[in-house]
Order: sequence, then structure tokens, then C-alpha cells
Amino acid sequence: MRPMRPMRLMRLIGLIGLMSACSSDSDIDLEPVVPSQGKIIPQVACLVTPYEEDGTTKGNWANEANWTNEANEANGATKTTKAWSIPSGYSAYDNGKKSIGIAFTRDGYVPDMGTFFYVNEKWRTSVEDIEDATYYLYGYIPHLPAIRYSITDLNPIIDDDSNGETVAEHDGYSRGAVMTLENIPSVMSNDLCVVIGAKDGTGKETVEGLRRGDFSFKAVPTSNEEPRNFVFLLFDHLYAALRVRIKVDGDYDALRTIKLKSLELSTLAEEEVSRDHTDITINLAATDGSSSPIQDITYVERGEKIGSGDKEGIEFWASETAEGETLTTSFKPFTGYFMPKDITTFAVTSVYDVYDKKGNLLHKDCKATNTIRLADIIPYFPGVKRGWKYGINMTVVPTYLYVLSDPDLDNPTMVVN
Repeated sequence: MRPMRPMRLMRLIGLIGLMSACSSDSDIDLEPVVPSQGKIIPQVACLVTPYEEDGTTKGNWANEANWTNEANEANGATKTTKAWSIPSGYSAYDNGKKSIGIAFTRDGYVPDMGTFFYVNEKWRTSVEDIEDATYYLYGYIPHLPAIRYSITDLNPIIDDDSNGETVAEHDGYSRGAVMTLENIPSVMSNDLCVVIGAKDGTGKETVEGLRRGDFSFKAVPTSNEEPRNFVFLLFDHLYAALRVRIKVDGDYDALRTIKLKSLELSTLAEEEVSRDHTDITINLAATDGSSSPIQDITYVERGEKIGSGDKEGIEFWASETAEGETLTTSFKPFTGYFMPKDITTFAVTSVYDVYDKKGNLLHKDCKATNTIRLADIIPYFPGVKRGWKYGINMTVVPTYLYVLSDPDLDNPTMVVN
């Protein structure tokens, strides 16, 4: 497999994944500053459908189940107990306790918009004046400050008189909703999902009737003195996922240390570069659980084209330390999420430093970009789908001998396994 675009110093050949827009900002930069105050709610359990794996792509998914379980435990997932177990087909949201944009809706009432957020080891809500009533909860995760969220009902409730004439029209959120999310980064470091089911629990790990298509939530007044609401939410994916697994060739690792600092992603629809933000409209209908409540999803690109700024793409992963993540001879996974509509090609840019084995920095902030057309890699490519995960294994290997003071290998590349 040969890259469609050459790279400097380290060429990253073959990141077979997917993605969508790119720009100088990403949700890594836009993590919300959560308020310190808000009404306490004892528990919010976030459960999400699994990703479909594209078996035609290169990569080894044999350990996917273990990887997911480990992520659940690491991110404080709700554990299975005798009282309650996670519904079949779902797992805990594996990006941690992210803020949730939420709308408390009732038939005939204006929605109460706000968030669930986790701070000081407690879940809180910004929604005011929660009453002793049945609500229908519609929302998304993760909430970011720049995202604009609005909602209307899917089918209004019509009151008729004895002659069949319309007397009044009311919001009918019990039947479903039309959610609009605006100004979403087209590439994200966190899994963008929409609520497809909600239910109130009787405890942190006890709930009955939780299923997709049912958004009803029996609330009780919430206060900091006596928090009593237990919120259980089911989610489905709005974006597709790209997982890159990278390792260093054993011979090269004996001579050089590669420290990965960040990964950027951009996408194209045929020859057209994607834009850096997306507006999404989701039609949700109440169902009996036998089918998904998602009736339709519309993606509209907006903003600048990816790569028009000082970055090649939108950053979807960044090292927690300034010196970067040391790559070894074992694969390390890096996952990003992107808007899937019409995407045919993606480009991944890696930023990294190269050291010798004595710790001397040889090359700082090197950049390497690979561009791959998915149809060249996936037989009978049907197009990128939301809720699907695409992956690639890559190995850093040297390309040629370069003589410095001693015979040495100094120009690595990445190849697909």
C-alpha cells in the first residue's frame, strides 16, 4: 500500500480509517468548564450501543470485547450487580463522565433545557424547577460550550371538537422530538451520541423498563439536601469511529525512540475537502422497542474547509504530557470520531519527536500525513456509516541507511501490517 501523498521524515503509510472535518479547534480544546453549583442528582448511568466492526479493513479486533470492558472499568462504568445488569446490546459510555446536553420535555409545555455534569465526584443538573411529573428526556453526549441545542416535537397533539374541527394544538413530546445540534466539530476525540431511551431508577443500580424508544422519566423535585432522581440513559452513535494502532519495528526501536505528540484528522468527499463543523438534525419517534427511535439524521457541513488554518486537520488525540507518548514494539490504540456523510477519503497527520537511545532529541515536531481513499482498501466499499468503527495497524520502520558519525538508521516510515 502506497500513500497518495508523501510525508516528511516519517511517512505514515496506511492509516485506514475514516473521518470528517478538520480545523484549528477540536473538542480537546473545547472541554466545557463545568459550574461548581447545581442541583445534585445521585446517579447518571450512560449506556451506549456497540460499534459495528468493518471486517474488511486491516486490523485485529479479536480483543475488542476485552478492550471495551477495560475501558468501562477505567472510566467508572456502572457495574453489573445482582440488582441490575446492563441491557443486552449496550455497554457503558467509554469516554468517561462527560457533560450531557439534556431537554426535560412534557406535552403542552416549553422544554426545560440544561445539562447533566459531573463535578466534585457528584452528578449535578443545571435544569431548574424540576417538578413531580413525567418528563420525556432528549439529549446528547458530550456537551460542549460551542454546541447550540434546540428541540421541537415530532408530531403535535391535536384537540378536536365534536365536529372534527381543530380546537388546539399542543407540543407532543411523548410521541417523539426533532433535535437540532449546531456547530459541532466534524472530528472529535469523544464519541458523539444521542439519547434513544431514558428511565428513572429506584436506586443507583436498580431500574425497570429501560429500553430504546421510551423516553419517559418520572421525576421528583430535586434539591441539594435530598437528591432523589436516578437517571438511566441509552445512547446511539451519531458519528463513525477511526481507531489507529501504532507500534515501532523491533530493529528500529533498538536505535530510536518515537514520542507521539498528537494526531489530526481530515476527510474528503471524493475530491471535496470536508468543512470543520457540522449541524445535525435528528428525528426521534417513540417506539415499542422493536425498532430504533432514530427515524432520520441530516448532516449539514458548515465553517471553513479542513486544513485552511495552521493545522492539517482537526486534532482528535493529544498527549497528556508535553514530551509525548512513547511508542513501543506493542500496538497502542488511538481513537477519533468523525462526521460520516459522503466521506470517501481521509488524511491523518501525526506530530512526533525522534530521540536516540541516550535521550537526545534529534528531530522535534516532525509532521507526517497520509491520505487514503477507502475504496482502494475496502472491497466493494459501501460508504462510511455512522456507528461503524474502521481501523488500521501501523508499524514505524526505517526506510534507508543514513551515515552520521556512526552508521545509523534515521528516517522511519509507517507501514500497514
